[in-house]
Amino acid sequence: MIKADFHTHTTFCDGKSTPREMVEAACRLGFTSLGISGHSDYSFCEPGFGMSDEVLERYKEELYALREEYAGRIHLHIGIELDCLGPVQKAEYAIGSTHCLKKDGEYVSVDDREEKVAEAVERLWKGDWYAFARDYYELEATVYDRTGCDWVGHFDLVTKVNEGYKYFDETDDRYLEPAFAAMERLARAGLPFEINTGAISRGYRTAPYPSEVLLRKLHAMGGQIMIDSDSHDARTIGAGFAQAEALAIRCGFTHTLVLAPGGGFQRVPIG
Repeated sequence: MIKADFHTHTTFCDGKSTPREMVEAACRLGFTSLGISGHSDYSFCEPGFGMSDEVLERYKEELYALREEYAGRIHLHIGIELDCLGPVQKAEYAIGSTHCLKKDGEYVSVDDREEKVAEAVERLWKGDWYAFARDYYELEATVYDRTGCDWVGHFDLVTKVNEGYKYFDETDDRYLEPAFAAMERLARAGLPFEINTGAISRGYRTAPYPSEVLLRKLHAMGGQIMIDSDSHDARTIGAGFAQAEALAIRCGFTHTLVLAPGGGFQRVPIG
């Protein structure tokens, strides 16, 4: 199993564990690398959420100190998760994600509770979930242009509340056409796509993001993957990695990417 995880959150944003607790947990698991990627300032959509510039500086200072303290045991990478519509704040690496849409002057979080997402789709998209998904992917296609991110986070987050195809069919062309178009644009830019297991550990889904249909398409495009937990708790670092690796292999992938200690990516075999 991959012994590195680069999408994690701490008490600096919406995580439950401190950075030290996350590093200690990763060391106990025998991980060689850990990336902490606090949410950027998301107050434009949800007041008080994410890291302001002031908090970001304290975050970096604490992580730099932890990196030095744990040198020789684990390499700590200092990242940030940027939102497609939010400010571009700087860290050593950036995950690009689309957490919300703007419709008729109103911000709508696709990562919210099911009842809130469903209410917004009914009110603003007249109950047309395919139109909602199309708007999401048209915005998601621009995440690199807007953020300059290093990889794509939970590409199909729009399906978070759609377990069992409750609201729309994820094999329908009305859904797949805009999803494939966004994927092709981002893959052409050379961005890896993470296989994200966070919704499994938090009880929203039974399978990682992206779906198997999308991952098979990504493999056919020659795209590359990473495997990340999106952990918000020291107990879930690396959670679901065995399932993610099995999914990746089933879709034709033989390697995943990890961040190298000196910067950039390196390929690691899976299976």
